[in-house]
Amino acid sequence: MTFTALASSSHGNAYLVDDGQTRILVECGLSHRKLKTLCGFTLSRVAAVLVSHEHKDHCQCVQDLLKDGLEVYMSYGTASALQLVSEDGEAVAEGVQLVGDREIVEIGTFQVVPFATFHDALEPLGFLISSTVDRENLAFATDTVNLQYRFPGVTMMAVEANYDPQILERCERIPEKVKKRIRNCHMEIGRLCDYLRQLDLSCCRAVYLLHLSDATSHEGHFINKVRRAVPQHVQVIACPKEGKL
Repeated sequence: MTFTALASSSHGNAYLVDDGQTRILVECGLSHRKLKTLCGFTLSRVAAVLVSHEHKDHCQCVQDLLKDGLEVYMSYGTASALQLVSEDGEAVAEGVQLVGDREIVEIGTFQVVPFATFHDALEPLGFLISSTVDRENLAFATDTVNLQYRFPGVTMMAVEANYDPQILERCERIPEKVKKRIRNCHMEIGRLCDYLRQLDLSCCRAVYLLHLSDATSHEGHFINKVRRAVPQHVQVIACPKEGKL
């Protein structure tokens, strides 16, 4: 299984998961044109799209992808926020597949298990993606202030590392109201490290750090902190704001 970060920041998020037989796009928070370009104009190879929540940097071109004929998986809350369900909740836009917390979904050679995350959105989700081809699995969780699942046997993790509280405190250009939202809605690096220390990462080969903030994070510092929190064999990679890994 491969995990490719096309974009990872508050300006836009998009990631590809591929096991050689099935390809999934996770998040579509870019313009349709930019997403097609970063995918190398191979969107037609994408079997489905997973959207974690309704904020623009995660779902900007969802309507375009639905028009392309792709199936897009999201929670009822996300679909409602994006006005993809009728007011009475009975009708769902064509191509939208509603999923709930821990509801197993089969997409080609992938098994996807959504799980609840914690963010200022209606019904945000993370995703555990497992391949029947190579038996690898990826735990994906971004825009969440914490995580409560353990993911036994996980082989890759893609998790939010948004800010350092000390850098945030010193950042005078960020209004206090915005600082409060960041603290209440995003994962700070110390909390992520504490979480990773609790996991059995004996099977894990890589931890990808998502959604680093331009103003309140430091890539090298974050990588070093996470390296000290995980076993030596685990590779730690900070996903770029834009560009392929």
